[in-house]
Parts: sequence; C-alpha cells; structure tokens
Amino acid sequence: MKRQILIDFRGNRNQTEMAKIYGVSQQLWSRWENGTSTPLPHLMKRLENDIKIPMEEIFFDVFNRENK
Repeated sequence: MKRQILIDFRGNRNQTEMAKIYGVSQQLWSRWENGTSTPLPHLMKRLENDIKIPMEEIFFDVFNRENK
C-alpha cells in the first residue's frame, strides 16, 4: 500500500535527498513510501511535524490494521 502523503511531501526531491534529510538510506525511504516498512516513532513524529498531518493519517495502514 503506497503512502501517497509521503510521496506528495517529497515533491520534486528524489528519495536520496529525503533520506539524507531524515538520516536514513534511500532504500529505507523507499520502503516507507511503499508501505513495506515504518519509521521509528521519533521519525514518525518528525514527519508529522514537517508535513503538518497527523502520523495516524500519514501511516494509516499501521495505526488501523487489525490485530490477528
């Protein structure tokens, strides 16, 4: 499940630029956008502050998955 909010936030910047800003690898940033990985809580909070959208909305899939 793509996380469109992160993709939109990146805008014209590439994944490598975004990864450098947040101190992660390009591959990890890509996994965040693709929904195959989730940032650590402190990075979710930083993204929430930078994007101005609640982390529960940015990472809807994480906060709204059913416990099985």
